[in-house]
Amino acid sequence: MISPALRQLFDNPPRDFGPTPLWWWSGAKVTRDRLAWQLRRFADGGVHNLVVINLAPAGPTFGARTDDPVWFGEEWWARFEDACELAGDLGTRLWFYDQIGFSGANVQGGITRRHPGSAGRALRSRRAVVSGGTVALKGTETLLGAYDRTGARLPVAGPAIEAPDGAEVRLVTAVPTAFDYLNPESVGLLFDAIHHEYDRRVPEYLGNVIAGSFQDELPATNSWTGRFPEEFRTRRGYDLLDHLPALFTGDTSRDRKIRADYYAVRAELTEEALFRPLAAWHEERGLLLGCDQSHPARSGFPAQSTQLYTDYFRTHRWYSAAGSDHHGDAKVHSSMAHLHGHERVWIESFHSSGWGGTLEETYDWLLPFLRSGANLYNPHASYFGTAGGWFEWAPPSTDWRQPYWRQYPAFSRAVARICSILSWGTYSADVAVLHPTATMQSLIPLDAPVQHFGDGRLGEAHADVDETQRHYLELCGTNNWLEPAVGALDRRRVSFDVIDDASVQGAKAGDGTLRIRDLAYTAVLLPSASVLEHETARRLAELLDAGGRVVVVGRPPEHAAGLSGDDSVVAALLDHPRLERVADAEAGAAAVADASGYATGEVPLLVRRKGDEAVALVTGAFPDARTHPPRGRHEIDPARYARTSTVTVRGPVAEAEIWNPATGSRRPGRVTVADGVSTIEVPLEGAPAALVVWREGPAADAVPPPPLEPTGATEVTDLSSGWEGRLAPTMDNTWGDLALPAGASVAEPQIWTMGWTESKGSWGQARATYGNRVRVLPPVPSAQAPAPLDRAAVEQVLSGPWGVGPRGLGCLAVLVESGHPGPRRAARQQGPGSGGVRAGPGARARDRGPGQDRRGDRPPRARRPARRRGRGQTPVVERQSAGDGRGISGVRPGGGRTGPQRAGVRAVRRPGPAADHLGRRRHPAGQLVLPVPPGRVRAAAAVHAPARRCTTGRRRDLPRPDRHPGPGCGGGPRRGRRGGRDRPARRSRRGAAGEGGVLRVRLGRGTDVLPARTDAERR
Repeated sequence: MISPALRQLFDNPPRDFGPTPLWWWSGAKVTRDRLAWQLRRFADGGVHNLVVINLAPAGPTFGARTDDPVWFGEEWWARFEDACELAGDLGTRLWFYDQIGFSGANVQGGITRRHPGSAGRALRSRRAVVSGGTVALKGTETLLGAYDRTGARLPVAGPAIEAPDGAEVRLVTAVPTAFDYLNPESVGLLFDAIHHEYDRRVPEYLGNVIAGSFQDELPATNSWTGRFPEEFRTRRGYDLLDHLPALFTGDTSRDRKIRADYYAVRAELTEEALFRPLAAWHEERGLLLGCDQSHPARSGFPAQSTQLYTDYFRTHRWYSAAGSDHHGDAKVHSSMAHLHGHERVWIESFHSSGWGGTLEETYDWLLPFLRSGANLYNPHASYFGTAGGWFEWAPPSTDWRQPYWRQYPAFSRAVARICSILSWGTYSADVAVLHPTATMQSLIPLDAPVQHFGDGRLGEAHADVDETQRHYLELCGTNNWLEPAVGALDRRRVSFDVIDDASVQGAKAGDGTLRIRDLAYTAVLLPSASVLEHETARRLAELLDAGGRVVVVGRPPEHAAGLSGDDSVVAALLDHPRLERVADAEAGAAAVADASGYATGEVPLLVRRKGDEAVALVTGAFPDARTHPPRGRHEIDPARYARTSTVTVRGPVAEAEIWNPATGSRRPGRVTVADGVSTIEVPLEGAPAALVVWREGPAADAVPPPPLEPTGATEVTDLSSGWEGRLAPTMDNTWGDLALPAGASVAEPQIWTMGWTESKGSWGQARATYGNRVRVLPPVPSAQAPAPLDRAAVEQVLSGPWGVGPRGLGCLAVLVESGHPGPRRAARQQGPGSGGVRAGPGARARDRGPGQDRRGDRPPRARRPARRRGRGQTPVVERQSAGDGRGISGVRPGGGRTGPQRAGVRAVRRPGPAADHLGRRRHPAGQLVLPVPPGRVRAAAAVHAPARRCTTGRRRDLPRPDRHPGPGCGGGPRRGRRGGRDRPARRSRRGAAGEGGVLRVRLGRGTDVLPARTDAERR
């Protein structure tokens, strides 16, 4: 039978594997009472891990006021101790953010002010003309050497240079830069300022309540330090000062070898001063160390990772939970974890995705990163306060401010199940791709610009660098959520790891494999790796001798790295009769397709093994359920999820089970074995993902799996006596997160219209909203009800050529608005005989967490139009406007995502009179008509909202029907900066309304209704 321990991981996953959101202590004053309240709310939502982080730790940052209390002040420490105490009582684990990378704390700046010697140095090169036996230095330059046209070093005494007047010389200088990460003394001061303060303040919580620390976007390491010449001479045996121009110019083999030596020593110094001591501090205290570093190193780009961190694998192998945000790639970091024995792989996501993302979408977006090996999900984010909806940083706030919070425990359990299972056993792959670090170190001059964005190409002057990077990326691809690129190996469904030189050199070759720890690779791909460390080349030749495979993609190896590198070892590899060569990445993937892995599927799999048991993550769509390329549109289409799939195992399978992470269900799997190869049938039934678990061995007495349970049954309710709905708020405004003052009612529908500008001369209007478009049908005989709209038909309706339904039928098209900055869109409607809908794009709506319907932890069901009997006709509430079988679908407005719960209300169905004192009334078609006064829909806040002060200081009485916040109140597509990335507007506002008092509500167990009033009804 399947191991009870493995089943236990699935049935009761450890809390540490659940979502671990960033908890920004920003936007409101942090108090003990509010800490206690928020920690309880997190626990209610199934969140038991939090990363404490400050956005504005030392002053206003990114439009945010200074955090209160100030980071690392006495009051801040008092609140942090409160958080540790309260978290310990709840069984919650905390992480701390170290403020070394992305930060307004400027810890390094404070250290260099007090200790000027802690500033780093950067190398610069320029030409100058000797005049009077000297050259003029600029600004803060320190002269390291002067060189003639041949590159020979000239004698220098102070500013005097032994060269004739008028001679042109090359100068290499050092200039101050931010911080010296190559100097152990400087880094020691940094650790003392941050990490050792935790030792002094909260030692009793380290390793128990405090689970670890997180580092985000560490600055690039400096290129020079005062002790570099001495250390280089000791480690490489020659004087680098004699050869400094080779770091900037020269394409000879000797120049490239000197560059490789420089980068190697720089990596060693940084590793010894920063990365290894940082890891040791955490390990001694039982803490994990997570990171998401600067782009595009976090995507594994060989060129930029070398420019930023010198040797990405060598330096970041020390992180016990290395990873990236959704701009990066999980494969390179999971490979680090596999190679160096780490369990966790970080994935921070999905900041700046807007308020409208649903749990169903988030689950889908997350799966490609999990399949690539990430298993520590770090949602971005939760904010301590949102100031009545006026403050946020990189939305959304994925917490109790979302209508889906009551469903979040199911989502949290689904994440924990996958992440815990994907931490079990050993990763299974037969193919490895060498990260071409040595090639990049040899080819990239120090003055080459760092391309942080785009495809990372350095340009024609660095064609070899670009070719190596292109071949690597075409083989491996990248998870980047905004611009995912599927690599050739994934297209061939080949499981693989990315390996580094140190791992190869520590491996043992034998029996046709290269063994590293518990990993065994039968084939290694070299992506235009024209330079190899000679010990790497030696080990690869041994792999060929042992019957394994080495495949050169593009340029072959030509030289060994470093002046002491043995070119003859590389030549021997190149001359090996079993070495294979192909022209490009696609041919390389095809060459190793027969080594695709122990288990393969119809989509790329992640497979982990332990003894005779194994588990595979099988996704219903690849790479996900979005339309690709996304081009800024991230709505998912559940129709892309496969109904069935298969897993093929190279071995006899005795038994198999199919586990659904979203529902927690387990069921037997059907297995067929032929010629020692087993095929496991995977009935996904449209689920986003499943875990397939099996045990090898002789086939036992086969027990057929139970028949599939019927899904998607139509539910019919008799409404002939009429019905009535009422609003029941689901959003919590206890602390003024949604409206001010704190505790104000948020039951009234709201829509905010903002003035915005990026310049002083031009103002525009934007509606702080996103919208759903839903077709609402009047009572018609069943036979006359129009068919659901498919995606193409929805586009035609929204763009205008088509009507929303047959003329004379009286169909309504309603836009329900609530919460993402975007162009203003007005609700439109169709009466009998009217034309098409000319308003802006529609939206997809979701109201379920992954694998969950409204009745709790139940598998997803196909949603059909709900039919209701009444007064001789059949009212039809259309819930499939794009025909995907799982709810409302259509086309989203730019930048916004929605869910039907965004209105923050739910409707309770009950019988009642035709109308009551609030103006609520029955509608013959069963449509709920809400008494929102005409004219109030344009108001920018609820009727109960108080006057607010805009960023300009002007007072706006928002409830007035003829006014909106106007200039200075934000909400438009303002741009900001975070880590060098452009950002859309930060402010948004939840509410829900449409013109004419339209509001979308949910009735009973699953009926979606969109009411509308005609002009006559308004009058």
